[in-house]
Amino acid sequence: MSARQAASRTAKQSLRSSLDKAAFVLARETSRHPGSVNRELNDLMGVDRRAEASTDQLREALEYVGDRLRALGKRRGDPPGEEAADFASGADPPF
Repeated sequence: MSARQAASRTAKQSLRSSLDKAAFVLARETSRHPGSVNRELNDLMGVDRRAEASTDQLREALEYVGDRLRALGKRRGDPPGEEAADFASGADPPF
C-alpha cells in the first residue's frame, strides 16, 4: 500500500467517524432512533453501508447533517457559537 493510499484510507475513516458522531447527535436532537438516521444518511449517499461511500459522499452527508443541526438550533433560538461545528470540513465535532 502506498503512502497516498494509506492517507486516503485514514481520511475516509476520519470522515466516517465524524459522520457517525454527527448522526448520533442528530438522532438525539430529533428524538429519532439512531438506526433510522443512519438509514437516511446511507440513502442520501446511495450506499448500503458507510464503508462503501466515497470521500465526496461522506463529505456531502456531513454537510447535510451540519445543515440539519444548524436549522434545529435556529428553530430553538440557540445562539451560534463554538458548538456550531462545520462537519463538512472533516474536523471532529466538539464532543
